[in-house]
Amino acid sequence: METVEAAHALYRKSDAGFVVSVGGGSSMDVAKVVAVLAAHGGSVRDYEGIGKVPGPVVPTVAIPTTAGTGSEVTVFAVITDRQRKFKMTVGSPYLVPHVAICDPELSLSMPKSLTAATGMDALTHGIECYINKVHNPIAKTLALESIRMIAAALRTAYNMGTDLQARSTMLLGSTMAGMAFTRTRLGNVHAMSHPLGAFFDVPHGVANAILLPYIMEWNLPFSRETYPHIAAAMGEPVAGLSPERAAEKAVDAVKRLSQDVGIPERLRTVGVTRDAIPGMSQDAMKSGNVLVNPRPTTYEDIVQLFETAY
Repeated sequence: METVEAAHALYRKSDAGFVVSVGGGSSMDVAKVVAVLAAHGGSVRDYEGIGKVPGPVVPTVAIPTTAGTGSEVTVFAVITDRQRKFKMTVGSPYLVPHVAICDPELSLSMPKSLTAATGMDALTHGIECYINKVHNPIAKTLALESIRMIAAALRTAYNMGTDLQARSTMLLGSTMAGMAFTRTRLGNVHAMSHPLGAFFDVPHGVANAILLPYIMEWNLPFSRETYPHIAAAMGEPVAGLSPERAAEKAVDAVKRLSQDVGIPERLRTVGVTRDAIPGMSQDAMKSGNVLVNPRPTTYEDIVQLFETAY
């Protein structure tokens, strides 16, 4: 939030007429909210929630340098409120940048750890969009194709960062996943990853990647129709398998990919402490993503999922 306020002050001081963001999701989200403040005034918290932006914002240009958040095409901006230890969401169609310039050459310098974290974030977008309860055939089609592209390219992008084809595939897959979930929201992984960032500064993609296999396993009884398609998109042989075994293949594929790009398996490995689980679970339940998760979810479920991943 402090970064948004500082950037807005600079916007006013410079007498600018538009906002350009270059960087990852945090940079683009800051720019999107600066554009809101520049057009309508007030404070960041005035726009917390969905549909609080009253009208068009100043022109924005988003230039992603990572392949992960898809913020260059989404209606959301996530801003950390450090006073509340809470990642607040501003959501409005007016937040979609007017121009997105997606150049894979700008992602060539990403280190391996960032490639892994942002790539798994994009994969999580695709998976959660594809399996959640919102019915949108166009979004689901984009999501499934993004899963296929990311699964095919992430290992190469991670191990050979200068491979432009792999970087191109990752960036396109990330943007497509952003186009998908901005219309359907996500699920429990994102509801739970935001508190991990707010409480412990766990990088968003790392938080998603650690949580994803555990929550996929928990969702499995409610995702037997969708998981086999995810498994096939990730290159798993599912022909002739029972729906249950084909669904399990999706979870297996995600686990292997996460391991292959060096993602830790447990939350305790990244500095999370068990005493924070009740507070993080309360914050997770405030997310609209819980409402569209394929398996109905209670506060007690979130606590148990955090414990399992811990």
